[in-house]
Amino acid sequence: MSRILLVSCLVLGLAACTGGDRTPAGPGGPGSPGPTAPYAFAAEAPGVPDGFREMRCPDLRGDGTGLTVRLVVPVATTGGQQSGNVCSYSHGYVRGVGVELGPDETLADYRAEELDPFEDIGGDDEVSDIAYRADAPGLDGRPAEELTYRVYNDGLPYRQVTVQSAGVRLGWSVPDERPRRLDAFDVVRRSVGVDAGTTSLCPSWGRPDRATLVFTPPPDVGWIERERGHCRIYVEGAPTVLEYGAVHPAPGPLEDLAARVRRDPEATRVRLRRGAGEIDGESADRLTWVVVRTEETETYEPPGTWRIVALQSPSARVEWGATPQWWRAHRSTYDDLVASVRVSPGPPSRP
Repeated sequence: MSRILLVSCLVLGLAACTGGDRTPAGPGGPGSPGPTAPYAFAAEAPGVPDGFREMRCPDLRGDGTGLTVRLVVPVATTGGQQSGNVCSYSHGYVRGVGVELGPDETLADYRAEELDPFEDIGGDDEVSDIAYRADAPGLDGRPAEELTYRVYNDGLPYRQVTVQSAGVRLGWSVPDERPRRLDAFDVVRRSVGVDAGTTSLCPSWGRPDRATLVFTPPPDVGWIERERGHCRIYVEGAPTVLEYGAVHPAPGPLEDLAARVRRDPEATRVRLRRGAGEIDGESADRLTWVVVRTEETETYEPPGTWRIVALQSPSARVEWGATPQWWRAHRSTYDDLVASVRVSPGPPSRP
């Protein structure tokens, strides 16, 4: 199981984690009427309290809702993944917050179909301590379904609490031996709001007051994952890691990146141009290079030619890698991504 799927499963309790290829119960299934369709609404508590940082969960599906969930997560959160209409924010494999925008089933349906058959069966996939209520504190002033349980999944026992209200499913998971910290979960719940449009957020590592980048991901790109201080945009179906996007909220000097690229034996046509563009009103330099690979690598990276572009201002770097054919046909995708970037609150401070 991939790390992104594992983390999403743990923080949301998705059906893919409970074994088998069963089809989840849809609206009108056992237990209750269908779920509420998502819509825009304001958060009960829109601020960012001490010990938390703001995040956004966009619906990345091209034919999706066109909405974005805004919420806060604990500062200790170091990982983040966004895929389709699901986002997860984790600290380790079994500790985190999960969000799903527009789930296609109620929690009552989910319990009946995906949890009850595995209650107290022993061994992997065992579920226990299941509790359900339909009148928990919810979102936008509406009551929520609430489902709590313990699961022994792939040798990683954890406890889960999930609420569903106003077209949003919100989950909180912790290792079995840790307290559930429901007071912190309530802070997260009250911070949830839904905005029109699709915007993502890439925070800097470290203190929550450091710079954050807000941007609009291209639709149907695949998924976004926070990696080593930046947010990488994975392209669905790409045969190589050289087809990607990336947004950096606290980049190192572009000259250092240029030096590393020049040491790459596969890189050619390395060019650094000053003042070639701008990001959020700041002048930006552009580094471009071409990777030419004549045969498949030991890690099964295919042969081919790819052009990489990195545009960097004092506050941000935006990269994109693709074939020359893609650049000729879809250059506007990268230009739109660059134009969408906003820096908040401003240039990052030195660590």
